[in-house]
Amino acid sequence: MARLVLIASTACALGFASTSDGRTADCQPIIDQFNRAVDAWLENEAQVEIDKIAVSAKCGQSQVVAQRRLAALRLSAAQILMERGRPVADYDRPLNSAESMEVLWQASATPGERRCGERKFVEATQAYDRVIEIVKNETLTPPPPERFEIEGLMARAAQARLLAANAKNADGQSRFVQTARDHRDGTLGGIFSRSVRGTPQTVSIPITFDHAKTTLTSVGELAADKWATALKEQRPDHIKLVGHPDVRGSAKTNLKRSAARSEAVDAYMKEKAIETSGAALTSRYRS
Repeated sequence: MARLVLIASTACALGFASTSDGRTADCQPIIDQFNRAVDAWLENEAQVEIDKIAVSAKCGQSQVVAQRRLAALRLSAAQILMERGRPVADYDRPLNSAESMEVLWQASATPGERRCGERKFVEATQAYDRVIEIVKNETLTPPPPERFEIEGLMARAAQARLLAANAKNADGQSRFVQTARDHRDGTLGGIFSRSVRGTPQTVSIPITFDHAKTTLTSVGELAADKWATALKEQRPDHIKLVGHPDVRGSAKTNLKRSAARSEAVDAYMKEKAIETSGAALTSRYRS
């Protein structure tokens, strides 16, 4: 079973208090009813109150907080069922409902772990990109996660993307997963974000090669193109190219091939009008 991002207490911790302005006071009965429904774990009743909040001009400032609380309730319910070893059909609905709201980062992280366990690496990668964008959104995630949590999420996102490009997915295919766009300015987001809430990122790009060759696979070309876009947008001060060989072959042959692969990526970037030598360039080869 996939690792769980447990937030059993979050359904209670995300309650909100109203302010003293007139609009919020007029909304207070709906807020109170919503809080009572969540406290009693009455998901359907809580959804009814959120629907009222969504269409009320007086309650608009409370909508995101209410959505986060309901998402936490659904996620907690799903995780309890998962911990008890219940069939997937029992927790699929609350888990999917929590994730589809896209307001609580844990609600996308948990399905990401689950899909990795199911070898659905494409779906896992997409889930982790959503996690990162939710974390970056200060409205949805006012206090950011701890730095170690952000770094852990980025590591899992990178692993899922590499597995999608190198390992066989549930459908027997490998593929490059297109990257999410930043919700704020349209630049590359998800794992390609320059930083996540002040935490700078180091990203492993799944640039793959044909077996025992230095020619890029179709997946490798897509990854290289995305890297080219990231370099154009972010103009990093330092770029590290690490050449990896195939599993088989002698150390001498593999070292030569890994160097050639690193050079092939550099040449590919130049073809795309990306001058990697404009930054401090480090090449490292592995036998």
